Amino acid sequence: MLFKFNKNIKTYSMIKNYINILKKHSNSRKDFDIVLNHSLIVFAKSLEIISKKSLFDKIDIDLIASGSILHDIGAFEFMKNFDQNQKNYLKHGVIGAKILRSEGLTKEALVCEKHIGAGLSKKYIIENNLPLPKKDFLPITLEQKIICYADKFHSKSGKKDDLASIKKEMNEFGKEPLRRFLELEKMFG
Repeated sequence: MLFKFNKNIKTYSMIKNYINILKKHSNSRKDFDIVLNHSLIVFAKSLEIISKKSLFDKIDIDLIASGSILHDIGAFEFMKNFDQNQKNYLKHGVIGAKILRSEGLTKEALVCEKHIGAGLSKKYIIENNLPLPKKDFLPITLEQKIICYADKFHSKSGKKDDLASIKKEMNEFGKEPLRRFLELEKMFG
């Protein structure tokens, strides 16, 4: 059996609510469609990982659904006047977390903050002069780690990545991001 759900599961009834929150904060139908498509692919990849590693009894499936769908809600800020500066785009996790906290979604806000790169440490942020608060943005929970990892396999441009291209991209950001990704790959690959 692919899915094991308890009697209190609300995932399927809540997915529509998560999509409506995403829609509420989007700039246009086009941007909404791009982010929703990417988010649903991340959700599917997360479910694939959970199934492959037999993690259904160890995770909060509702958080996997909501976190996957809402993890890039802050990206709308950069789609309006697309900023080619990759450093600025890193802020979409923090911006998204602020939006989600205003919606009362604190667990999802943490997923949003911690999915950038393969997690960013305070030290890495300072050393690379990144425009982020000087604190750790590292995935801690199993749900945060799964979504962070799943996110690397698809971009909002529609490009699907494989392990080789992800490793190459992560290496361009330095040893720390690559090491973190490889830790996630060891857990979920």
